[in-house]
Amino acid sequence: MARFLLLYPILFFIYSCSTTVSEKPEKEVRISIRTKFISTGNSLAHFYFFNQVRNDSLFLFNSFNHSLDIVNLKSDSLSSRIKLEFNGPNAVTDIRAFYFHNRDSIFLAEENFSVALVNSKGELKNRYTDFLAGIPSNEKNEVYSNSPSLEFASHLLYHSVNKEILLYFMPFNQLEKKRIFASYSLETGKSKSLSIHLPEQYWDKKLDLSKLFLTSGTVDKSGFTYLFSGSPFIFRYDFQTQKVTSYEVHPTWEKAKADDIPFGSMSASQKQAFMRENPFYYKIYFDPYRNLYYRLSSPPRPNATEENFHYVNYNRICLTVLDKELQVLDHLFLPKENVYNVGFSFVTSEGLWISYNGANQDDENWIKGDVIRLDKVVK
Repeated sequence: MARFLLLYPILFFIYSCSTTVSEKPEKEVRISIRTKFISTGNSLAHFYFFNQVRNDSLFLFNSFNHSLDIVNLKSDSLSSRIKLEFNGPNAVTDIRAFYFHNRDSIFLAEENFSVALVNSKGELKNRYTDFLAGIPSNEKNEVYSNSPSLEFASHLLYHSVNKEILLYFMPFNQLEKKRIFASYSLETGKSKSLSIHLPEQYWDKKLDLSKLFLTSGTVDKSGFTYLFSGSPFIFRYDFQTQKVTSYEVHPTWEKAKADDIPFGSMSASQKQAFMRENPFYYKIYFDPYRNLYYRLSSPPRPNATEENFHYVNYNRICLTVLDKELQVLDHLFLPKENVYNVGFSFVTSEGLWISYNGANQDDENWIKGDVIRLDKVVK
């Protein structure tokens, strides 16, 4: 059952931020915000990791119960649970990410660099492991030599039309400009590299990109849209043409590109200073109900004085609304500061839901957050 919190007269109405982008958006977007709390029914909300939403069903990996929990977002309550096995012929362990395709095809990325395919009964149907062996020898030098990751922004990326899993190659300290994605075909058991590279600002630089470096992406039938936390660009890879198109989406603040991430060890105070002094581009979402994209980002906060500063707890969130062609409609600042954890967010038929951060989650029976709903586009 949903809870509602009356904030001013029930809804916030927000208008566009002042902008310094080269081309001012020609439209103004108006949104409303209301609280939406999701019942877990078991006092274990803090054990949820990874999420996916489909048709107003929220799929969550529950690390405590070792299960996939399914929440009905219409009633905001737990509707069912898919129990996974630790031992025996159906065992799946150390889950890092997942993709729910349908009740007969649930892909689970495991720590040992394998993907288990299970059904809604938790029965193991297949396991995919040898992702690198299938890359043609002439393409192996085109990707970074590090072992690829089966997760991108805590998600397993799956192209349902081609039945392919996307593999992400993080470069770490390698200077060369190489490809960062490959696709693995479930039908052929072979992989191929994709012509996708890091943004130009990271080329030819010895950077440890595992520090202070976030990613976000969304896959649809025709392509893959993604971003990196230090770059104002949004990228779109077309599966048919196999080409990347970049969109420079400047925020409303002056410093649009983050500084280079120092290579090597960093103290806690250095990390906090980096987070205070740089913008962060957290998430990119496609809203299929309204044919819009949403980017969540935050500006630099060089004057922040909070102890143990971290962008998860101390942030000012800007919502950039773009049309389906990735053209900016508006930039809007959300009215609540230091409240949201944008890492746990998703799109439903109601709008964009964003979780509160840990400091504002005070009841284990509920996952607390807000729904941001598009009310109007003014020309």
